[in-house]
Amino acid sequence: MTNIFESILNYLIVITSEIGYIGVITIVGLEYACFPLPSEIVLPFVGFLAASGAVSYIGVLIASTIAGILGSLVCYYIGYFGGKPILDRIGDKVPSSRKSIFAAKNTFDKYDKISVMIARVLPLARTYISIPAGIARMNVFKFILFSSIGIIIWNTVLISLGYYLGSNWMMVEQLMKKYTLFIGILVLVLTVIYLIKKRK
Repeated sequence: MTNIFESILNYLIVITSEIGYIGVITIVGLEYACFPLPSEIVLPFVGFLAASGAVSYIGVLIASTIAGILGSLVCYYIGYFGGKPILDRIGDKVPSSRKSIFAAKNTFDKYDKISVMIARVLPLARTYISIPAGIARMNVFKFILFSSIGIIIWNTVLISLGYYLGSNWMMVEQLMKKYTLFIGILVLVLTVIYLIKKRK
């Protein structure tokens, strides 16, 4: 299954480099629509495209933000109309997504509406947060607003890294692994502190 997704990713990268902004919107939109495409590869590659002159830097920031909102809305409405069984079904069909789904649901349960913005910069929860938001019937305009803020921050950081690293854009994946570990430890520490305070 992993090899299939890697092949699809490589194919999409080639297509994106050939058709510009439409390719950017397609590949980023799929990633935000919970299709298993790693943003730490997709977005830096988009930044590299801008650095090579195939597309403009501002153009890809705008295109990727629009794509992120559209992709997130797909998952939002999947949750809105499908409910919790959809989360379980995704977890069964794509076992590697279970951790992300669990993280997304926990984040939404803890922080409610603001979690939609916070989760956009958390590697494990950032795309799947849209489904719990849909299940909870969060107001769609608030969903778009909070999502947009987080999407803009996340996209700008990763696209900028790809832009400035140029042909070394694949290095971002290694940087993001360290970032994921750091965020994971930070969330764990904050959770422990919260539980201790709550118990007292």
